[in-house]
Amino acid sequence: MNDLAIHRSDEGEQHFIVPDVRCAGCCLTIERELGQLGEIADVNVNYAEKRLSFYSHSSESTDKAISRLTELGYTSAPEAPNEGLKQYREERQHLLARLGVAGIGMMQVMTFALASYLAGPSGIDDAYEGLMRWASLVIAVPVTLYSAMPFHRGALRDLRNGLPGMDVPVSLAILSAVSLSAFNTVNQSGEVYFDSACMFTFFLLTGRFLELTTRHAFHVDQSLGEHLLPEFARMLDDRSLEVKALRKDDQVRVLSGETVPADAVVVSGSSMVDESAFTGEGKPVYKSPGSKVLAGTRNLDGEFEAAVLTSSEDWVISHLSELYRKSAAYRPAFAVMADVIARYFVSGILLLATGSGIYWWLASAEDFFAIALAVLVVSCPCALSLATPVAYTIASGAVRRLGVLISDGSFLEKLNKIDTVVFDKTGTLTEGTLRLERIAFIDQNFDRAEVLRIAASLEVSSLHPVALTLRAESDEIVPVDELLITAGFGVSGRIHDCEFRLGKPTFAAGCEVESPDESFNWVLLTRDKNPVCWFGFSDRLRAGADKLVAETGNRVSDLMVFSGDRSSAGRERLHELGVSDPKMNMTPDAKIEGLRELQAQGKKVMMVGDGLNDAGAMATADISLAVNPVDTVVQSAADATLVSGDLSAIPELFDYAERVQRIIRQNLCWALAYNLSVIPLAMMGLVAPWIAALGMSMSSLLVTLNACRLARTSQLGLGQS
Repeated sequence: MNDLAIHRSDEGEQHFIVPDVRCAGCCLTIERELGQLGEIADVNVNYAEKRLSFYSHSSESTDKAISRLTELGYTSAPEAPNEGLKQYREERQHLLARLGVAGIGMMQVMTFALASYLAGPSGIDDAYEGLMRWASLVIAVPVTLYSAMPFHRGALRDLRNGLPGMDVPVSLAILSAVSLSAFNTVNQSGEVYFDSACMFTFFLLTGRFLELTTRHAFHVDQSLGEHLLPEFARMLDDRSLEVKALRKDDQVRVLSGETVPADAVVVSGSSMVDESAFTGEGKPVYKSPGSKVLAGTRNLDGEFEAAVLTSSEDWVISHLSELYRKSAAYRPAFAVMADVIARYFVSGILLLATGSGIYWWLASAEDFFAIALAVLVVSCPCALSLATPVAYTIASGAVRRLGVLISDGSFLEKLNKIDTVVFDKTGTLTEGTLRLERIAFIDQNFDRAEVLRIAASLEVSSLHPVALTLRAESDEIVPVDELLITAGFGVSGRIHDCEFRLGKPTFAAGCEVESPDESFNWVLLTRDKNPVCWFGFSDRLRAGADKLVAETGNRVSDLMVFSGDRSSAGRERLHELGVSDPKMNMTPDAKIEGLRELQAQGKKVMMVGDGLNDAGAMATADISLAVNPVDTVVQSAADATLVSGDLSAIPELFDYAERVQRIIRQNLCWALAYNLSVIPLAMMGLVAPWIAALGMSMSSLLVTLNACRLARTSQLGLGQS
């Protein structure tokens, strides 16, 4: 499994599946050990996917990393399509088999032990008791050697690496309980603990099965391409072609009920398309010739033909999957703290169990071993290590289903610390679908049709709202040489040996030029920097923008607007929303500087925007949210993306982030309180081993069920408990 030379490039980012990762401690061990290798950087183990990622400088350094991984006791396989699903199915099958053996064994051994419990102090006949002990031994052996084998392997690996993890006390408890019980059975003396060992194994495997199911649900949510895309696309001649083999301009046919195989533009036909996987909005969207359809969306009724826009690596679904994958690599501060505590806690457990056993043995207590075993079992820190990862796993999937894609895993954690929100105006608080209201000519040698043709040609490759409006005004496009887009300022290019510029006056003319008035958003067109005409645009506020500003303002100390608009109409609209002092006529650099000034004052700032001119500001802010962006650069710059465009989700996100942190704190407090309160009872001999096994498992189950409350959300009720 480790002969990987033919599966990877010599250098760059490397990805492998490590199926032996069992807990957060495994992730920390691998990251630390590989991180110490000189030519390996950015090591990360994604526990949800069991996926190892790192940057390698050469093939030799990659080989060293894999060799070190093998030395640590972990196997690896090259990442491949659907490899995560394959690993899940294999692990689930093996775990169910082990769980079945443990379950049957537990029930049978408990049946045999029940007679002794019910008999009371007088006991039962020695012959019958001996028979039931031997029967229990026969049943406990496969439970110990087969069902509990993952714990034994993990413990052996941890001890070999000198890094005792949670498998060590588990394996030690099971082996010692069964070994001593077998010894006492052969010698026909002392107590036996077959029931406790089998019960402990069964409950632990049940917990791991629930955790595996949760991780798989997260993986399905995250790996959009694996479960949304079809394997084959239907071409116009009805032949099938692998989706990954589709290229730009390929023609595909999508029938009713089928999934759209690629990002494409409808050429003929029409239909209603379900885009809820991306937007969280259940209402279907009508598509007709000229409409864009996304790979992974579902055709509901009609039939249409579409032309593929780009290759698969540039599809929206591919980009979103990669952003979501990166967010899963984040490990919250609570999780890091819990893992550190758990690592030291294991050593403490072993000392406490040993010390308790020795104390009661010296005190001539017959049940000294049972007390030591109970301490070993009851204090296992499984719940502590599960407290944070399970909550974040569920939360990430929940917000994605509601149309919010988190690309930086720290988003929800940082959102709790935000005290200032800065909104962009155009396309964020407003609809972003501009209307051309007026053309004011300066050079009378041009007419309306000509300036619209030139402007549309300059904006032919831009997705800015101005560009979309101008292209809709002219069907005629002329060739443009040396086309260049300057984000936040405008676009330039050469047409018929003349340089035309369209954008802000300082960009288009090289100096300030007074606009006709302040009633519209004015954009200047120049030829060789000589003014030709002004284009005047207007925009409308988004529905619910007033409610958004009010509710968001109630959740933070300051709410501000940074806008490139300098029109009086734009300022008046913001005043209508309750924004008293909007910052207008701001360039991309001015937005960045404004955010830095706020941060210098000690404020924690969240930037909300949608355009390419907001990308720099988003990267500067403490966290950022892109509202239904049309440019992948904006998505990459933002920590989260509101793909649905539903602004009502923004204030609800604040409530939900607080709810996530509250549940994590509850989990951690419960896990710590449980261990700290029950361990003393076990040391005093007040907790039987089988009760200890039940309590430890119930503690982990309680943490998982409490985290599952985060999945209960509604479209407009993220914050509801």
